[in-house]
Amino acid sequence: MKNKLKPIILTVLGFASLNLQAQLIDSSAFEPKNSGLFPKKMQATMNTITVSGYYRFLGCYTQMKDQYPEFGDVKNRVFLGDDSNIPQLMLTIGGRPSKTTSFSTDLYLWTPMSGSETDYVKGLNLGVNLTGTHSTKYGTFSVKTGGIHWYTISPFTFASNTGYNRFSVFERNPWDPAMKTVYDRYHKFYSDGALTQDTRWGQQAFQGFILDGVRLPKQFSFAYMYGKSQFNGGALPTPNALMAGKIKKEFRNNFVSVNAISSKTYTDSLARLALGYNLVTSEFKLIWKEMQLLGEVGTGNYFSPTATGKWGEALDLKLQFSKEWTHFPLEVRYFQISPNVINNNGVFWNSSIQEYNDNFTGEPTPGSQTSLIPFASSLVSIGQMTNNRRGVILNMDMAFKKHKLTIGYSAASELVALSDKITYGHPANNLALSRFWRWGFPAGVGPYGNVNKIYRGIYETVQITDSITAKGFNSLEISYKTEFKLFGKDMLVFYLGGMHSVQSKFSPLPKYSKAAYLQSYNNQLEFYYLLFPKVIVSNYLGYDRILANDQTLLDVVTNKAKNQEGFSYAIGLDLQLAKNTGLYIKHRWMNYQDRSFSLDHYNGTETTVELKIYF
Repeated sequence: MKNKLKPIILTVLGFASLNLQAQLIDSSAFEPKNSGLFPKKMQATMNTITVSGYYRFLGCYTQMKDQYPEFGDVKNRVFLGDDSNIPQLMLTIGGRPSKTTSFSTDLYLWTPMSGSETDYVKGLNLGVNLTGTHSTKYGTFSVKTGGIHWYTISPFTFASNTGYNRFSVFERNPWDPAMKTVYDRYHKFYSDGALTQDTRWGQQAFQGFILDGVRLPKQFSFAYMYGKSQFNGGALPTPNALMAGKIKKEFRNNFVSVNAISSKTYTDSLARLALGYNLVTSEFKLIWKEMQLLGEVGTGNYFSPTATGKWGEALDLKLQFSKEWTHFPLEVRYFQISPNVINNNGVFWNSSIQEYNDNFTGEPTPGSQTSLIPFASSLVSIGQMTNNRRGVILNMDMAFKKHKLTIGYSAASELVALSDKITYGHPANNLALSRFWRWGFPAGVGPYGNVNKIYRGIYETVQITDSITAKGFNSLEISYKTEFKLFGKDMLVFYLGGMHSVQSKFSPLPKYSKAAYLQSYNNQLEFYYLLFPKVIVSNYLGYDRILANDQTLLDVVTNKAKNQEGFSYAIGLDLQLAKNTGLYIKHRWMNYQDRSFSLDHYNGTETTVELKIYF
């Protein structure tokens, strides 16, 4: 019997083996490379996965001889990590399932060393982003959704300020990209007038849905976005969203666009009390011979349960002349932004309206922001606009041989008298001073409760005791850069100076006297010496002087106004350890005193060590 069954069993096993091989072959028939059982090859789509990122170590040691009383007797502090919520390890993962579709995500790891039992943070930074593009004979269309995308519509509607490249480069930014050599960062600022920035420079964060189309017929393009910006965030159960878009027409080297943005947030659980803003503008660039006109004009309003929603104007016009006409590039700029125009996602600050905040007693939703504190009457650098202000700005660039000079002057005034406060900064020790308060962004700190911490900086508030008027603002900024050889080595020297005044009314010329509520003077001098091909010695010298007059709040003891003087000297080493790897060591001496307010002073040193590796 066994002998009779043996051929049958072998036949069944043979068919089963053939059927199994056929199934295996059929399952891989969609990919010719995988025909056959061995060797198994990876499909081509898997090769499109990329992983990049950086590791960043930052250590800070502060040794204070004299400090604010609120910090007590602890004068030596060691801090590892960035208190501005910048992760230590960032992984950017991207993939392309097809030529027209891509996805990406950022994973981060962070050890804040706060003393808790679970002393680490990990998660998504920008979320999981999906981008798809499709090209036709009528144009190229793309969709962006999920996670957080960095995007821009126009300066007034959805963008961030990029300024006039008059700033110090001694302190590194966490987002500084990798350069071929450590010298390239400083030399590019000398040659091009700007630092290389990442793709987020000048853009705003957005979460939601973005649809845009380019290369449309007749040189048209468009963009539409719906979702949330950083000021619509959180998990509020009520509707809380932003919508924006534009239509753009290009012709030769010129263009004109129509842009709009609208934001609405409900402040009550029944969705009856709304606050938000609307803004409609037109941006344009018109070139005629050696002159070009750029700008944006529009109208907007703000509404809340306590605001009527009146509309106001927003104008920013730039007339630029080439050096063929004026012997050096020259820009004449006029701006005017109504106090009724509010947009937290534009290039201008809100200095007019204390945003509505209801009286609910529950805990605020994490990440949500139902109110914003205005910057009062802010003393700002040239190019940074605020609402409730009009002004004229002159900018000129001059270059001769290896010397480069830029000069900016502005005269502005408020449209309506609203605030009895002025805010200003301390350029010489700005970043180091912000590190006094770790974690969060506290307001009303300092020995007199008039210092507010913002991202990588601080601003101080002074109160005016005079009657409230539409104040005038004047600023003069000078930037000088040169390059030469010292003992056969490359040397770069940068100087940045600023003189600002705030007075009771508009003045075409600054009031550098007691007629001004506030005078601010600052000087910053930087040296970068290429000691070896991969080693740079850097030096920084900063000094600022701030004086107020008797129409501001006086000290109760001395009966005198603010009389502040700050000094800072720093030396550093930039070392290129390997390709895309740098070590940056900086040591700073700082000294500050207000001669009128006895508690307002500090004196000490700060040492930072940063290791940055890109991969």
